[in-house]
Amino acid sequence: MAPEPASDHTHVVDNGKARITLDQLAAIQPGMARLMVEIADRMWKCYHAGKARNRPLARYELSEATKILKASVVVRPKYTESVEQFVAGELAFLRAVVESERWEEFEAAFDAVVSATNRYHEEYDKAFLVWKVPAEPPRDLDLTPRS
Repeated sequence: MAPEPASDHTHVVDNGKARITLDQLAAIQPGMARLMVEIADRMWKCYHAGKARNRPLARYELSEATKILKASVVVRPKYTESVEQFVAGELAFLRAVVESERWEEFEAAFDAVVSATNRYHEEYDKAFLVWKVPAEPPRDLDLTPRS
């Protein structure tokens, strides 16, 4: 349950273009729908970087996706336990595979991430959201390993 807004005072921030109350700032925070687009983009790039055996890029994209996912529970605390389990389970295993460059295990580890993602969608009554990795690699990145 959301706390009642303070009625005796108002905090205002100024971004140089507008004066915004904390309640207005809270109202424009992204929810899971917006954050999941960012996470999916990072995971797509992680997948194709891993397929290209580009450890630094796969590690970076996975790390960024994980940070966004962990931050998401600030605005959607009902997902906290599931996010913690996912990060400690499937994402941690994928991270270990990438770190140790066990590329022969990468596809299976990533498949487990995708399966878990869709299982969580079902658990939270979003079974209509079935995520899959886009078949085409991202066009905005050169996936060639540098070392």
